[in-house]
Amino acid sequence: MINLIWWNDPSFFSEYEWINSLLSGFEINHIIDPESADCGENAIIVANLTEILCGGQGSNRLLRNYGRYTKERQRLHNYIRRIKNAGAKVGLFHIGDEFQIESTDFYQDLDFVFRQYYKEEAHKRHRNCHYLPINCMPGFSEKIINKPIHEREYVWSFAGQLKGSRYKMIKYANSIPGGKYYTTDQFKDPNGINAEEYAALLNNTKFCLCPGGNYSLDSARVFESLEAGAIPIVEARNFGHALAALFNPKLLVNHGIRDRRFWLRNYQYWEKAYSTDFPCPLIYDWKDLGSLINSIDVESSSEKMQLWWKEYKQSLTQLIQRTIEDTFSQKT
Repeated sequence: MINLIWWNDPSFFSEYEWINSLLSGFEINHIIDPESADCGENAIIVANLTEILCGGQGSNRLLRNYGRYTKERQRLHNYIRRIKNAGAKVGLFHIGDEFQIESTDFYQDLDFVFRQYYKEEAHKRHRNCHYLPINCMPGFSEKIINKPIHEREYVWSFAGQLKGSRYKMIKYANSIPGGKYYTTDQFKDPNGINAEEYAALLNNTKFCLCPGGNYSLDSARVFESLEAGAIPIVEARNFGHALAALFNPKLLVNHGIRDRRFWLRNYQYWEKAYSTDFPCPLIYDWKDLGSLINSIDVESSSEKMQLWWKEYKQSLTQLIQRTIEDTFSQKT
């Protein structure tokens, strides 16, 4: 039996159903009050500390919230140590950390970690740290219809906020006939389209535009596109982008030069997070969108990506199950 410890309220996690599906091969005992419950052995913690850092409004909210975050991270680390000191094994599903400013030092006390947002130094330093893709919004997958790519109405689609490179993306996308997009005012906008409407949009889309998130290039759009059978066009960064960011005066003022890895984390992100056989079309400048779409054989690309996605999800599930079985079968 797995003792699945929800560090945050389970209703907080959009990943709740997905994590349970990844662990469907095990009997699960859900623990929602970690401090008052005896987790026993075979403990896996699901934690998201990003909400503490990013809660509230204003450009300085990260600085304001850092003290609260530090205390909560220490509380989590102490909890992990108590489990280890009792002679038990413990793993972690680390959710969030898009800005990659959360410390991963406590990973050394864990037997395995599956974390969202690929962080190269964490994966290199901790051999049992694995990448966990950002899954789709709750209720999305069950609304998916397996519609052949050639029967889909929209050449391209997008739903989300317009910010950063997305203004350029929409500018060039609008020059391509047959597109559809919805804009929102904020993340998880209550006035935006819901899961059923979004699934209907992607069910009828050939190419889904997948710009980067707030800081990381990663986003749920890639997962959602592949689930819906659309071809994701994924924003990417090459070494030229990394150098441009490194010497950007505004970014230097805001962040300083104390951590040069900060500037390079999006460089070849997709190849490192998934693997070098990542099949999704990568775009480095949205002005090239039209030529990129015209260069893609829709039928063969769709078939290739759907086969790859099916195999990838199977291999991820197998990796998680094998890691858990191998870890908890070992004696301390």
